Amino acid sequence: MIVVALLLASVGAADLVRRPAGGRLRTVELPFLMALAVYVLGGAMLGLERSGIWTLLPAMAIVMLWLTSQPRQGVWGPLALAAGLAVALLFGQHVPRTEAPIGSWYADLEIPAIETLDLDTAVLGLGIVLFLLQSANVVVRAVLRRAGPAVLDEERELQGGRILGPIERVFIFAMALAGQYAAVAAVMAAKGVLRFPEISRDPGDGTRAEYVLVGSFVSWALAFATVPFF
Repeated sequence: MIVVALLLASVGAADLVRRPAGGRLRTVELPFLMALAVYVLGGAMLGLERSGIWTLLPAMAIVMLWLTSQPRQGVWGPLALAAGLAVALLFGQHVPRTEAPIGSWYADLEIPAIETLDLDTAVLGLGIVLFLLQSANVVVRAVLRRAGPAVLDEERELQGGRILGPIERVFIFAMALAGQYAAVAAVMAAKGVLRFPEISRDPGDGTRAEYVLVGSFVSWALAFATVPFF
């Protein structure tokens, strides 16, 4: 799972530092460098051997495709990431590793919430959280765009989705792992109550309701999709 964790953390960190077009740095430069640093430093801290560094090349190719596909809101970036994660799940356990340099430091942490988690599981959880914070929004927008430009245009009318979405996903991920599905259901119900006044003012073509429903279900599905990793 270590390659899966590093890939998710790299993509998530890249999107967290992404600047809008027209900033001092071009859109891809800083995010790509951040992804590269996260993968290399993370791999070194987790005991990834030099012979396993070959995984860096396909991982960074996926990151670059992910970043360059975003201005066009295409599906190639998400598809490449999904394919990369599938390959990492199948063959990642064969990547050579040594004892993790931060293993003893992690073992000495006196945090009750992570006492039962081994280092790899904790790092995987961190990588998933980094992905859910911002990168999952990219997937949601790609799906909304496939639903139609008019649906995606509702983003200008319905504010807060980019802020509420990450909070919802991280909460659902944490509660699902803990088996607290009643709390997950409460969040979903609260989302419906929160958005109902805006949906009720739909201009009549149904695009506002479609935006909320498609966006919410895709966002929730991404959170639930990460649970089987554990």
